[in-house]
Amino acid sequence: MPESTNDKATARSRFVNDRLTLGKYALRKASSALVARLLQAPELSVSAPRRLLTVCAYASFGTEPDTAALIEALRERGVRVLLPVLLPDADLDWAIYDGTLVPGRLGLQEPTGERLGIEAISHADVVLVPALAISPTGQRLGRGGGSYDRALSRVTECQDSDPPCKRPWVCALVYDHELDAGFSVEAHDQPVDAACAPSRLVRFTATRGH
Repeated sequence: MPESTNDKATARSRFVNDRLTLGKYALRKASSALVARLLQAPELSVSAPRRLLTVCAYASFGTEPDTAALIEALRERGVRVLLPVLLPDADLDWAIYDGTLVPGRLGLQEPTGERLGIEAISHADVVLVPALAISPTGQRLGRGGGSYDRALSRVTECQDSDPPCKRPWVCALVYDHELDAGFSVEAHDQPVDAACAPSRLVRFTATRGH
């Protein structure tokens, strides 16, 4: 097994364990602060006569920052929210969130709305993704399944197409101690444009060509 893979596995274990030590109250408080900060981002503002805003989000799992209030706040703003559906090959389909979630693969909560296909992420205005940590240059450490790296690669392919499409703003949701983290980065790892934590929103657009 390559050394970098071992390094990443160690980093994942460290960040997963750190989350477990936070406690439910701290997790709730941090999630509330994160949501409030993220909703102030101009990329998520809805102002006439702007067309319908489409946001790819996700239903949080376990100790991830809680996204339930965020998703509902976006819907109240009139945002078209898409949530992922984990496919058998670990790729991500996207479906319209209509207010209902049901148990899906691996214990994840999935939407019951119309499925739009794996390419739907390329046509969103904003993509919100989970992460265990974010490097100082915007590299994302995921859980190792590769689902989001595959999904985010379609955003890059869309931007590089002829003619190019408008790249969605990609933002990872993490806790404060998970920003500016050190871990091994591999060629298939997809960067993000920004990372939102309870105390700050960090942008990496200067290196992303956004």
